[in-house]
Amino acid sequence: MSDEATNLPYESTSENLKYPPAEKCIFCNKKIEEIGGSRIIAQKLRGVILSTKPQSGGKKDTPRQSYKLDDKTDRYVVVWGEKELWTASAIERARNEFLSKHSPWYCQICGARKCSKCNSPINYPMGSDILDEDGYSSHCAIFPVNPGCSNKECEEYKEWKTHQKDS
Repeated sequence: MSDEATNLPYESTSENLKYPPAEKCIFCNKKIEEIGGSRIIAQKLRGVILSTKPQSGGKKDTPRQSYKLDDKTDRYVVVWGEKELWTASAIERARNEFLSKHSPWYCQICGARKCSKCNSPINYPMGSDILDEDGYSSHCAIFPVNPGCSNKECEEYKEWKTHQKDS
């Protein structure tokens, strides 16, 4: 196994390897600066991870599918969610991002964490694992609150304070 192949992040590892985010959303191919909001890597209904074991199953409309990362490792790109989102090209982009030591992600618009009025990202993407600039992820729990819209022009706009670091 090559040194490059052994330094890939994957689920359930004690190595705790993290890669920075890919440049663009795996589905719409837009940069986070164009969209706003957070980078999502997993939700109950859709997601992408690197695993040491192939996974399958799930619901008929949102199956869990595994694709071998390469011929040199026993690692798999595991995706789940709507079949129309996980096209062959989206899966190949995810695979290539992992191979280039970047973490694939999708935006809040593609992850359905958007305002019902204007389609801008909501302030807090509940029920989502989000990817930070440094490659670490955190979970946004589900709370019984309306986080409001991030778009100042929207009637659903709410000012929202986060714990995120200032750049």
